Amino acid sequence: MEAIPNFIILNRGKLSFEFLHRGIRDFHGAINYVKSLSYGRPSDKNKLELVMIEGKGSCSTKHALLVELAKENGHNDLELVLGIYKMDNDNTRGVEPILAKYGLSYIPEAHCYIRYKKKRYDFTCQESPDNSPFETLIEETTISPHQITNYKEDYHRTFLSIWMKKAKLPGRWNLEKLWTAREECIKELSGIKDYVVVN
Repeated sequence: MEAIPNFIILNRGKLSFEFLHRGIRDFHGAINYVKSLSYGRPSDKNKLELVMIEGKGSCSTKHALLVELAKENGHNDLELVLGIYKMDNDNTRGVEPILAKYGLSYIPEAHCYIRYKKKRYDFTCQESPDNSPFETLIEETTISPHQITNYKEDYHRTFLSIWMKKAKLPGRWNLEKLWTAREECIKELSGIKDYVVVN
């Protein structure tokens, strides 16, 4: 984390206010606070302050929150990145029962993280998985924080549609069944402790 610039948080917007209200005065403190929160989807991904109010966040909302906080304070050099990686139990602990249930070795998963000076940072969880999701990245693209909702899902679904054909999954598979398996994996992860991955 040391490579990411630290700065004093000024009261320049609603996200800055929420951190200051909690006694968090600098960006590294904000990172430590966000990564300590439970994994889970806030009730409205368009309202990033709910990560703090509800005490939980996903990879998308946690990293979008940090990028937006940096922008509020005049730091525009942190990128929010959407990557697709091969989600399995080695890099996403807890999904093995679901993958086994559906007879899959992995599912291509959309994952958000921060990139700064070509280095990737994942503050989703405190406890590192056996292998970094970055080790199985298939593709990645830079997005803006407001794209973590519909755009991210559309991007992911499009990728899965193409992947199913390339992987030659049996005829019983369709996009909705694959998305259901993916959603069950995400549900299985809710409540796990957070991890940090740097690459």
